[in-house]
Amino acid sequence: MKRCNRLLGLLYFLMFVCITAIIVNVFLVTIFKIHVRSMTSLDDYVSSVSNVDEKIFASRGNIYDANGTIVAQDVQTYDIICYLDPDRLSADDEIAYVDDPLYTARMLSPILEIPEADIYEILSSSSGLYQTELGANGRNLSEEQRNEILAIEDLHGIGFRNSYKRYYPYGETFSPQMVGFARSDDNGRLVGNLGLEAYLNDELSGTDGYHSYQRDKHGYILPGMYDEIKPAVDGFDVYLTLDLSIQEALNTCLNATMEYKNASRAWGSVVEIKTGKILAWGQTPSFDPNNLTGDDVQVNFGSQLAYEPGSVMKAVIYAAAMDLGVYDGDTLFDSSPYCYIDDASRTYGAYRLGCINNVSNRDWGNIPLDYGLIYSSNVATATLLSQYVGISNYEEYLHRFHLYETVNSDGIDEVPGYTNYGLSPVDDITATYGQGSSLTMLQILQTYTAIFGNGEMLKPYFIEKIVDPNTNTTVYQGKRNIVDTPIAKSTADQMHDLLRRVVSDPEGTCRHYAAKTVSVMGKTGTSEIPLDGGYDESTNIISCVLGFPYEDPEYMIYFAYVSPETVYFNYEIKPIPDLIDRIALLENIVLQDEANAEKYIFRYDMFNLRAKTAAEAQQILDSYDLEPVMIGDGTKVVEQYPSAGSDVYTKQKVFLLTDGRNIALPDFGGWTRKDIVNYANMAGLNIAIEGSGTVYDQSVSPGTIMESTGSVTVRLRDYAIEEEEPIGESDEELDNDADD
Repeated sequence: MKRCNRLLGLLYFLMFVCITAIIVNVFLVTIFKIHVRSMTSLDDYVSSVSNVDEKIFASRGNIYDANGTIVAQDVQTYDIICYLDPDRLSADDEIAYVDDPLYTARMLSPILEIPEADIYEILSSSSGLYQTELGANGRNLSEEQRNEILAIEDLHGIGFRNSYKRYYPYGETFSPQMVGFARSDDNGRLVGNLGLEAYLNDELSGTDGYHSYQRDKHGYILPGMYDEIKPAVDGFDVYLTLDLSIQEALNTCLNATMEYKNASRAWGSVVEIKTGKILAWGQTPSFDPNNLTGDDVQVNFGSQLAYEPGSVMKAVIYAAAMDLGVYDGDTLFDSSPYCYIDDASRTYGAYRLGCINNVSNRDWGNIPLDYGLIYSSNVATATLLSQYVGISNYEEYLHRFHLYETVNSDGIDEVPGYTNYGLSPVDDITATYGQGSSLTMLQILQTYTAIFGNGEMLKPYFIEKIVDPNTNTTVYQGKRNIVDTPIAKSTADQMHDLLRRVVSDPEGTCRHYAAKTVSVMGKTGTSEIPLDGGYDESTNIISCVLGFPYEDPEYMIYFAYVSPETVYFNYEIKPIPDLIDRIALLENIVLQDEANAEKYIFRYDMFNLRAKTAAEAQQILDSYDLEPVMIGDGTKVVEQYPSAGSDVYTKQKVFLLTDGRNIALPDFGGWTRKDIVNYANMAGLNIAIEGSGTVYDQSVSPGTIMESTGSVTVRLRDYAIEEEEPIGESDEELDNDADD
């Protein structure tokens, strides 16, 4: 028993000695910086340990077009780091710091495009620093630049840190005024500077993480040192309503107009009438967000340029008269100059404040009010205002259409425009044909969603959805937004008929905008640019707003350009009908035959074909002249596109996924980008699309049975519309094209 007690006491004593030794060792190390066993001073080592806090930047979210094509993304680059501490050695004890600043500056200067003297100044004046960077030109280096630097002999102390820069694959083609651009700030973080990139900067940026650790004087992290990492959370992805194919078609039209019309600028947009989705938005001159210069035109003409809209405004006074029930298109009016006094009524033989003339002082005599719009008569709108609608009623309709108010669409930078309506009789009258007041393209687009649509005015928008890629959840979904209902559906239908005649009538001012493939309705506009209290008579803004197909309006184009033309404003404007035909092709809309004779194609509510046999579905679609595309070799339909209840039109492709696993690749010849995207989504195949227009080549032969991991490349060729013979018209006939 005593022996056990002595053994236990010995163990307690040994434990006491060990604990005391540890405490003394820690005390000596922490206070006196002496290692007890070796009696070595740790002062130099301990003082060289430093705490480092590094930010881990989140990857910025991608931006996609309507079909899932990337239009903005991060690409990996490199930031150059110059290590300056002479005590820094590499793992094999070679020189690992900048030992020759002059040589280093001379070698790096041509690669980084930084003056040699500037690099030398940074390197030679940074003594005492462990490392330094070389400013903006030393960041976001390409792989080629990095490899070029690494290949330099006897260049010491140069390292690289992974970084990212924003890349826009389609440059100025894909609406940089709307998408904007992001650039690295002084801390190397990508920050949005314009457009959507700025508006959704927080959502795109994500949440940065950090790396906190200790390192020794050589830059090494040794075992046992503090080391903590919090990963970054990547930014949200943004999907747009803008369609790359339609955007490219619009840009082609803009560039052609600049050439044909000797224009100094041009701008336009394509909008889906029933939803308000902006499918394309462009302008020229523009800029390339990948190569910014001091001369870039970053002003968004479509929303930040307010100008007198001209005769496109005439549709508003006509719609107001129809909506009030005071309009009869067969009623005759005197189209000679309209003279007015204080009450803005038609008078003769009295003191007159002034007279309103038609463009080029045209006088058609007594003509129906319908022809007032077909000919674009200023006297017609003055007559409607004073004799039918009334000044206060028209002001009410200006409010109903929310004119001269900002639209506030998806963070688009815009100006409100202005109006002088109500200030004087002449201001009241000129407001009916778009002078003495200013609007932006964005405001005009919103207005015409009601006129070309069913009377409901929709807010144009271009953000389809925002997706969190970390959880694959949609955090925002764009939607149809009714701003107001300024006119009844019956009024809109009546306007469709009249605006169709503006295009189809042999003397309609919009007749040169008639397209081959679809029936179009529209209105032209022309205005001068204010200058020094008057107008610049040498330059005009020529515009048009077009809706199609007339039978069931789906798409709207607004187009404007600045040109020195003075008479034949809306003549020889072939690029715009070509644009209509291109959109009709891309969206599978064909309502006219090649001879331009209207051939009605019917619209249906899509049938529910799920659970039907493939044979039954085929029979149903064939009976309605729809084109079934079977995916898989099964006998039963398990999925379909378009979905049940959607609008479909004669000749449209309907994609049916069956319960069979073997997918035989079809012949894609003549298919559009939209067809390919719909097929790929339904079939679950990886199909790469090159070019625009329709498919002329595919990398895998038709009939090939595809594996789920297989990929196909299809090549599209621009749709070429055959050249027409010049339209032969007399000067007298051309005079009708001038539109005030």
